[in-house]
Amino acid sequence: MRRFMRLVRYLVLRVGRVLAWLVNEQRRHRDVLHPLDRSARAVSQARGMTRDQLAKWDLHEHAETAELLVSELVTNALRHAWGPIQLRLIHSPRRRRLRCDIADGSPDQPRLLHARLDAENGRGLRLLDQLSASWGARPTAHGKTVWFELRTRASTIARLRTWLGL
Repeated sequence: MRRFMRLVRYLVLRVGRVLAWLVNEQRRHRDVLHPLDRSARAVSQARGMTRDQLAKWDLHEHAETAELLVSELVTNALRHAWGPIQLRLIHSPRRRRLRCDIADGSPDQPRLLHARLDAENGRGLRLLDQLSASWGARPTAHGKTVWFELRTRASTIARLRTWLGL
């Protein structure tokens, strides 16, 4: 009986540690910042960084949309802005959001355009508007940051917490 009680106590402690880890993991905010080259390579560089980071965060199903929207914003920064360009990716498992920020040196805010059918540009922000959960731009001390958010699924940890009733 003593042996059994020791085993039960051990298992309760182990389960408690696992549950504490689950709670902390769910609250953890993930944030990475990548400076980008100010060249045509910046677009493919940003797509690759986005794809790799989303794979690390187990957000594979959002990679294609995030890559497309990031490449649109980096292209806009290269065409219409100056100064350094930075890509920031933020995953908030608790809010079920992936946020992508592109910072550049121009204070000019982006505007949605009504592109003609034969126009070669002017559709990037329309894509952003249609594919993201939300987007916007905010001025910074050195220019602006254009951002978008994608809704993410509940993580495996969140589903496990729900299943355990936590």
